[in-house]
Amino acid sequence: MNLKSYVKKAYKSLLNKWMTLSNLMKVKDIVSLPTYNAEKKLKSTKIMRQENVEWVKKFRELNAFYKLYGFDVEGSSSEEYIDYLSFMESRNIANRIGKLDSQVILLRDKFLFFKYMKSNNLPVPEVFGLISKGNLYDVQMNALDWSSLSEEKEYFIKDIDGECASFVKKVKDYASLQQIKNNLKTNRYILQKKMVQSPEMDVLNSGAINTLRIVTINKDGNPYVLTSLLRVGTKKTGNVDNWAAGGIAVGVQQNGYLKEFGYFKPHYGTKTNIHPDSKIVLKQFKIPMYKEALELACKAHRFFYNVRAIGWDVAISENGPIFIEGNDNWEISLMQACDRPLKKAWIDAVSI
Repeated sequence: MNLKSYVKKAYKSLLNKWMTLSNLMKVKDIVSLPTYNAEKKLKSTKIMRQENVEWVKKFRELNAFYKLYGFDVEGSSSEEYIDYLSFMESRNIANRIGKLDSQVILLRDKFLFFKYMKSNNLPVPEVFGLISKGNLYDVQMNALDWSSLSEEKEYFIKDIDGECASFVKKVKDYASLQQIKNNLKTNRYILQKKMVQSPEMDVLNSGAINTLRIVTINKDGNPYVLTSLLRVGTKKTGNVDNWAAGGIAVGVQQNGYLKEFGYFKPHYGTKTNIHPDSKIVLKQFKIPMYKEALELACKAHRFFYNVRAIGWDVAISENGPIFIEGNDNWEISLMQACDRPLKKAWIDAVSI
């Protein structure tokens, strides 16, 4: 073994030990979180701690979803669930991250995503401009004067490569644009027309566009749906439906009806069987055009032939399903919590 390989191996070993020690110190915090299953018989605190310690030692990560998965319930097992680090590493390999022929950039760059989807006649919200380092352009990259936006109303400005709604600003009119214009000089952003969701989805929550996360697998050129869930906004999330901002994530049955419980992210709450604002009983709500949304996601994945797994964010508009974005960097943890354990299904999906 040469010196470079030895140093690299030693560094990796030290990093793994540091990660393990750091996460072991946080086990107590995970165990102290409120349960999602107060109505069931739970394991003792001692057993919960032991199981979390074993998880950290085995997978080098803290199991932040321990209670969301229901592992604190007596008789539960983690054997059919995949840990996040193993998922992430296999996902990135399967999606050809870092390879010259990777199509991942078409998913991560919202402007390129719009152009590519539009060219393949796949429905997406209309993008009508691009801001690059404080300069304004149309979708053909022709320079524009900012005054050309004086009549534009009700649209969104989004970070071109932002994740989890890291930068999403709703612009009501030209005056509100002027208020944030100085904050748009250091990055790139798209200007996206506001879309209107279907009346049924609006009744569930009208404050934000509520989106399906549909995960498709393109294996051997035959895309199929691995799993799906619905993200629903609340008064806390405002213009977005993000779970990380206080929204609800709820599984979807094959017939398009929601499952019984929607889940909050730890620290925002536990679970609920009704929407906290609209008071709609979740399991009585049927997503309109759900089957069509699944079929459309599979159709779209054919154009991303060397990305194995994509997490599509799909809204149901007045005219049918429409893609908000596609994500190579989607996470499996919430899908497992809302749908089912996915260890076996995922291994089958990424196997050659």
